[in-house]
Amino acid sequence: MKITLTIIHTLIWISFFGQIGQSGLSFDGLYETKCFIEEDDDEGSQFYLRFYPDGKVISVGTDCEGKLDEITDWFHINAGQVSKGNYVVTGTKIKFSTTGLTGTVHYKGRITDNEIKITWKSSVNGAKGRDNYTFVRLTGLK
Repeated sequence: MKITLTIIHTLIWISFFGQIGQSGLSFDGLYETKCFIEEDDDEGSQFYLRFYPDGKVISVGTDCEGKLDEITDWFHINAGQVSKGNYVVTGTKIKFSTTGLTGTVHYKGRITDNEIKITWKSSVNGAKGRDNYTFVRLTGLK
């Protein structure tokens, strides 16, 4: 009886709050930055991260004109246009690198309730910066 109630409680919790791993990361959606528009840039840029329970992570940058639900068809671990890597979580800290066709970007940050605050450095062009990635739950992810 106690086991049955525990299982029911867990299923209700997951259905209400989503799939969250022991790491504090959520796996039933993606993390996104706000749209960033630079001078002389009509479309702007936005970046996405997606974490998997097995320690894999993918990243991609897009222009801001696309709709979030359009990403579900192609933002997955087997897609050729995404950068891929592995992550490690220690407490609330996260560290990972993603590598794509143009090179590698290194990330480190802190996981909070619904957000990851990240500092990053590109091995592609030496650029570095800070971004807040907010979790967005999505259905239909592959």
